[in-house]
Amino acid sequence: MFKYPTLICLLLLVHSISFCQEVWVKGRFETDTVKLGKPIDYYLTVTYPKDKSVLFPDSTFSFAPFEFQKKSFFTTKTENNVSYDSVIYTLNTFEIDSIQTLALPVFQLEKKDCVIFYSVADSVFFKKMVDAVPDSLAISQLPLKTNTAYNPVNWLLNYPLALIISGVLLVVLVVIWILFGKRIKRYFAIKRLTKSHSAFIGRFEQSVEGLKNSFTPESAESAVTIWKKYMEELSSRPYTKFTSREIREAEKGELGQALHSVDRMIYGRIVPETFDSFQELKAFTQNKFNQKLEEVKHG
Repeated sequence: MFKYPTLICLLLLVHSISFCQEVWVKGRFETDTVKLGKPIDYYLTVTYPKDKSVLFPDSTFSFAPFEFQKKSFFTTKTENNVSYDSVIYTLNTFEIDSIQTLALPVFQLEKKDCVIFYSVADSVFFKKMVDAVPDSLAISQLPLKTNTAYNPVNWLLNYPLALIISGVLLVVLVVIWILFGKRIKRYFAIKRLTKSHSAFIGRFEQSVEGLKNSFTPESAESAVTIWKKYMEELSSRPYTKFTSREIREAEKGELGQALHSVDRMIYGRIVPETFDSFQELKAFTQNKFNQKLEEVKHG
C-alpha cells in the first residue's frame, strides 16, 4: 500500500523522539561514596512544558538498593513556557555492594495514561568501615556465658523517699486549696452554669422552631416543660409542679400574659398568630441566668 515504508518509519521515529525530548530528567547523588546506614541525598530534577503535569516518586516507590527516609520539594519555576521542578530524596543503604546504582523516574500525566521518563543512572561507591570480616569464629573464642537463665529480682520501694514525696504533694495541694479553693469552686460552678444554660437554649429553640413548623397542643406543652425544668434547676423552685397562676405569684406577676397565651395553646387548642410568648419566656430565663451568674461570680 505504501511506496516508502522505510521513510514513513523514520518520520514516526523522529516524531517520537521529539515528543520524548519535551521532558528532561536528571538524577544524581550529592557525593560519590556512601556508608552503611548513613543518609545520602539524591537530587532529581525535571524540565517540561508548563502545560504538562508531572509527578515524582513518593515513599511507596522502590528505591532499591536504597531505602527511603524523607524528601524535600522546591517551588516550581517557569520561564519561556518551560517549567522546572526538583526534589531531594534522603536515602540510606544497608547493602554492602561495592558499587550501588540508582535511576529514578518522573511520571508525565496524560488524559488516559501516563508516560514514564527515567533519569540516567548514577552510582556511588560503598565505603567499608571494616577492612576484613572473619568468616567464622571458633566456639571457644565466642564470649558465651555459662548461664543465661533469668533470675528474678525483688523490686524494692524506697519507702522513705516515697513518704517524703507524698507528704510534699499533700502539703502543696492543701496550700493550693486554702489559697485558691474558692476560685476553683467558683470557676467550675460558672462553667457548669454556663454549659447548662447553653444546653437549655439549644433544646428550647429547637422545640419552638418545631412548634412553628407544625403546631400541636402537645408540642406547645413540650416546649413549656423544657422551660419549667430548666427554671427549676436554675432557681431551686418546683416549677414543674407549679400551675401558671402559681408561677405568676412566685415571680410577682411577671410572665402573666405569656403564660396565659401558652395556656390557650395547650388547653384551648388555639393556634396563635405569633409565638412571641415563648420569646418572653426565653428572655425571662436569660435575665434570671444573668442574675444567677453574677451571684456566683461575687458569692
